[in-house]
Amino acid sequence: MATPYHRLARETPAYAWWKLPVAGVIIVVAYLALSVIVVIAAVIYFAVTDGDTTDLDKWFDAVGDLDLDQLDFFVFDMLGLIVLIPAVLLGVLAVGPRPIGYLSSVTGRLRWGWLARTMMISFGVFAATFAILLAVTELTDPGEVDAPSQLGRQVITAIVLVVLIVPFQAAAEEYVFRGYLMQLVGSWSRFAFLPVLISTPLFVAGHAYELWGLLDVGIFGLTAAVLTIRTGGLEAAIAAHTANNVLLFILDALGMIEASDDTGAGPLDLIPTIVSSIVIVLLVEWAARRYDIQRTRPPIPEPPPPQAPMWPPPPYAMFWGPPQVHVRPPPPQVPVRLHPQTPDYPGELPPGWTP
Repeated sequence: MATPYHRLARETPAYAWWKLPVAGVIIVVAYLALSVIVVIAAVIYFAVTDGDTTDLDKWFDAVGDLDLDQLDFFVFDMLGLIVLIPAVLLGVLAVGPRPIGYLSSVTGRLRWGWLARTMMISFGVFAATFAILLAVTELTDPGEVDAPSQLGRQVITAIVLVVLIVPFQAAAEEYVFRGYLMQLVGSWSRFAFLPVLISTPLFVAGHAYELWGLLDVGIFGLTAAVLTIRTGGLEAAIAAHTANNVLLFILDALGMIEASDDTGAGPLDLIPTIVSSIVIVLLVEWAARRYDIQRTRPPIPEPPPPQAPMWPPPPYAMFWGPPQVHVRPPPPQVPVRLHPQTPDYPGELPPGWTP
């Protein structure tokens, strides 16, 4: 029976109930250690550029604001999220189930071609959504959208940093919430809706927004979880997350919106997210059928018993352990009873001999 994405950690001969929970502990420890490295790098940077701890204290006070007016603050905030990627991979690699490529997709790797296709779909949908949203805002409230008259050095630098850094931040969150968490919950239940419903509120809890902003994040988290289950991997979710965040931060850098400020949001602000989510799901589903994307992992066959120890060990050794060589015992020897006067062979029987 084929294995869906959320069951990849469970339906493998190397599964043990304690592995993914222990991996979670290792992920937390590794993330804290890597965060300390980021803080040390920030201390060194601010000491060199500022000469005192004033900017460092300001960064500590503004952690999580993701304000593009302070690009160094923005970069260090992003790095604090990006280190989740090596933390998650290290935790899963330490205890299994392995190979860790199954954290990316049912093929055991990140499918770069599929990622590129879903990236084009996502950028197209979100670009159209934001364009319509800005146009409607300008028509209903003229002067609300401030288009930049010229692109200064600060704006160009901010856009370049957004394009280079934000995709890794989006991928980091996907590996945590749609990767590790969904496979953890999926190892407890074969029903796909359970990991979707559990991972989405946890994703929302990681964002410090008001009510309507949290609902907006929840809709997107639900969409990303559905994309992951339907396509058998994280590529579509990473693409949608990247497109949404990159375009939001670019518009923020241009001064047209404030990406991290949801003050004054209401129920009508959920409409663009709902519509874009439905469109992305439908287009990605069409593309998955069009390009025949693998959505499940075939059953792992039992390996043939090796005749001799192999080095390096075969790939299946990580699931079944060292090969067991079975030697068939020789058949028992049944003694043959002969007549005492039986002549030696070869030879001829003497005349008158009877058995």
